[in-house]
Amino acid sequence: MSIFQLQRVGLCMLTVVLAASSGIAERPRVYCIEGATVVTEPGRQISPGSVVLRDGLIEAVGADIEVPADAVRIDGAGLWVYPGLIDTAVSLSESGGNGGGSPGQHSTRSSGGEPPKTAPGPVHPLSLVHPERRASDELLPFEGERLRQAERLRRLGFTTVLAVPGAGVFRGSSAAVLLKDERPVAEIIFQDNVAQHISFESGGGARSYPASLMGTVATIRQVILDAQRQAEWSLRYEANPQGMKRPENVAAFEALRDVVEHRQPVIFHTSSPDDVLLANRLADEFDLDAAIFASGHEWEIATQLGEIKRTIILPVAFPDKPKVEDDDDEAIEVSIRTMERYLKAPTTAARLEDESIQFALSTSGLKTLSDFKQNLAKMIDEGLTEERALAALTTVPAALLGIDRTNGTLAPGKLANVVVFDGPIFADDSVVRHIFVDGVEYLVEEKKKPKGGDPNAVVDPRGEWAVRFESPEGGAERKWEIKGAPGSFSGTAETRSGTVAFDDIRLEGNMLTVIFPGRGGRGPFDLTVVISGDAFEGSAEFGPRTMPVKGTRTSGPEGGER
Repeated sequence: MSIFQLQRVGLCMLTVVLAASSGIAERPRVYCIEGATVVTEPGRQISPGSVVLRDGLIEAVGADIEVPADAVRIDGAGLWVYPGLIDTAVSLSESGGNGGGSPGQHSTRSSGGEPPKTAPGPVHPLSLVHPERRASDELLPFEGERLRQAERLRRLGFTTVLAVPGAGVFRGSSAAVLLKDERPVAEIIFQDNVAQHISFESGGGARSYPASLMGTVATIRQVILDAQRQAEWSLRYEANPQGMKRPENVAAFEALRDVVEHRQPVIFHTSSPDDVLLANRLADEFDLDAAIFASGHEWEIATQLGEIKRTIILPVAFPDKPKVEDDDDEAIEVSIRTMERYLKAPTTAARLEDESIQFALSTSGLKTLSDFKQNLAKMIDEGLTEERALAALTTVPAALLGIDRTNGTLAPGKLANVVVFDGPIFADDSVVRHIFVDGVEYLVEEKKKPKGGDPNAVVDPRGEWAVRFESPEGGAERKWEIKGAPGSFSGTAETRSGTVAFDDIRLEGNMLTVIFPGRGGRGPFDLTVVISGDAFEGSAEFGPRTMPVKGTRTSGPEGGER
């Protein structure tokens, strides 16, 4: 046999080996959830029904489905199957952007009134105008410490989120992201450049423009007018450049071309009902395809919104309880309006439903994701129907993001984004048992209560605590301080980045939960410990790692009695 023939034989053998190994790596992921209650979309269900998933897509949905021979069978008795939930506003930026809080809040970005430095490149002269930025450019894979970010959202039933850009007036474009672990960014981006995001943010300093709401509105108007002019100029120049001045190359205006030519929607971020109405007026003025991220207080203008007929994104977050204890000096500073907004926040969704307003729900602004289900339950208790609640988490956001042909319902050919609960989705005690993102199954472990937790115990968490976090690297010593009164505790903690204030502190029996603020693009996270006298124990989750935590009270109520 010649050398050439030997080479051909070797090449053929190598091809066979590679094909075989590739076949193993790419083995179709086939599942059949059989005999469950299948909710294909809000208001429609099959019981008993089955769902077949094959290699990332829904293959079949129905009552009488033949189970494929190669499928992994999941007994659906007592289980409820739903389309994967969609969150329309999540900050996934590593730089933090809005710090994990609501993208709708006003913020200031000046330091001592100094004007910001001009960024390199063909940028807009105003630093708060950067529509050319893309949230996708700041994404990192869900791996390492970031695994927990995706896992916490999946535990609630979410399979897709809209990653929104950070601060600014013209903030940039968002991206629909699949909550898949340890995959390249290119693979988790389901759709890029979903929408442009505009807010009523101001610079905050006298030398930083815009420095007021009036200036911000003027900026929005001028930038859109300039983008319209640039688009028309560019079209004419592209048709016949002879005798015409060459259009300027301004990235901001190019990024807005799809907006002014009605190929890309806009999402306005607001922080008050008045801002919502202002956003609608601007959208009407420039004929924009616009949705509005609301403040949560829109019960005040529900009737007016009913006439507008725009999609509203409503945060599930509620205002903090005002401090109105009799012995608190701050009580006299609490206005009637503040108290009314606190009490009526859970009614907003029902009011929007009464006015036949399309709305989506978002976790944005929650101090901790563990509040999502209980806040949603409060909305339902105040009159929001379960059908509309489900629509606000599936079909409405899918249509808003332009991904409804592949997401939002359970139907053959659609993406295999499926969540399985052990009961009706809005039941108090129902939890996620199985979740599939792009056909990949992720294990969902139920969050366990800390060892020794007693909801009927009586303890006092106030005082100064010496806290130790144990780790293979040797651990770290920190100091916590907790003060206040039951129902309104507050406090601080030492961290690697300095001392921070807890976002919230909650006490249930002898179980103390402290909520640390988000940082570095990661949202807030909670830590629960069990208090026994002047000591506590618990564990902290940092991505895939779990670290034991122990604390000793160094000053405060002796014995923790109250």
